[in-house]
Amino acid sequence: MKIRPEEEMILPNISYHKILDQIKDGIFITDVDRKIVYWNQGAEELTGFKNDDVLGEYCYDFKGLCNTDQKGFYLCELGTCPLEKALITNASCVYPHIVFIEKKNGKELPASINVGPIHDKNGKIVGGFCVFRDMSDEYRQMKLAGEIQKKMITLGKIRKNGVLIETFYEPVEEIGGDFMEAFFLDDKSLVATVADVTGHGISASLFTVIYKTLLHSSFSQLHNPSEVLHNVNEGFINTTQVEGYYLTASLIIFNPVTRRGKFVSARHPPGLIFKKNEKGYYLKQELSLQSIMIGVEENAYFQEMDFQLDKGEFLLLTSDGLWEAECTNDEFFGLNGIEEFLADYRGYDILNDMVKSLYEKSKYIEFQDDISMIKIEPVEDTSIDLQNF
Repeated sequence: MKIRPEEEMILPNISYHKILDQIKDGIFITDVDRKIVYWNQGAEELTGFKNDDVLGEYCYDFKGLCNTDQKGFYLCELGTCPLEKALITNASCVYPHIVFIEKKNGKELPASINVGPIHDKNGKIVGGFCVFRDMSDEYRQMKLAGEIQKKMITLGKIRKNGVLIETFYEPVEEIGGDFMEAFFLDDKSLVATVADVTGHGISASLFTVIYKTLLHSSFSQLHNPSEVLHNVNEGFINTTQVEGYYLTASLIIFNPVTRRGKFVSARHPPGLIFKKNEKGYYLKQELSLQSIMIGVEENAYFQEMDFQLDKGEFLLLTSDGLWEAECTNDEFFGLNGIEEFLADYRGYDILNDMVKSLYEKSKYIEFQDDISMIKIEPVEDTSIDLQNF
């Protein structure tokens, strides 16, 4: 990199410490062993810890910097520390989730962190840096939005009209771009859907609200799921008019009396029907259709297919976060992972146990995408509502 004449005059007279101390974000620098050698004034103001409290301490041992993220993952152990990873990979990165730093007064500071290696003039790594920013306001807003979103989706269990409905929902952040819902139009018509908006966070969640509104409005006029999805697509395009935001969805309408249903998809992972056997469950039918995402094209046509769901069987609808989760063998969990888990499963909590199995196989310490699932199973009609059970 060439230095221009004006830079030759200015740079030698600059005190980088004074510049860093004027930055309101917290900044600390470590050596290659992650011993803290610099702690700026912004870090003091954000955490309450002074230079004398911190200098010479290892960041992974210092109480105030032993972080957890919003999912509760501990980030200061071998193999999980973002700064350690930056030093090993020789690459800077922004950690994708809010972390919580314990301040001197014992309170938690929600923060974003940016980490990376520091090189000498020969390119050798001599240390690392961490920049952390106060995200208290953003976190409060995100948490509130997340609570509102959870009121809009179906959580827990519902046993009603001869159907047992179970759900699982885990967004990457406090609020996600996945949406799922199950509701009855009448005693003989169960509607269930899983949808996924491109992106994450508050912006993506706003589009799930639009999808829910359009879905309920469409079912008030129509009963055929392909016509409903067509109507939702038209309304989504006319309402949003924002480029880059699209939505995939699977949608079913199921009659618990006849145990027949219709399935329609907008470029979403297939529905899966599993049947119980002496060992566990095997895949009886894959409900898969070629289709286009919602919001891409006006007058889009969505195919539908019929299915039968008998006693001893269940239908699984999921978002792509389950299918595309990367495992330690560098392969996606996918259909093979789902089938392998269920092949000898004899437990009583399929959805939560499946996610636990995925955690054990996951390549990362956290999931990289929202995961949503709805399980629908015919049962004896007790009409007991167990929502949020």
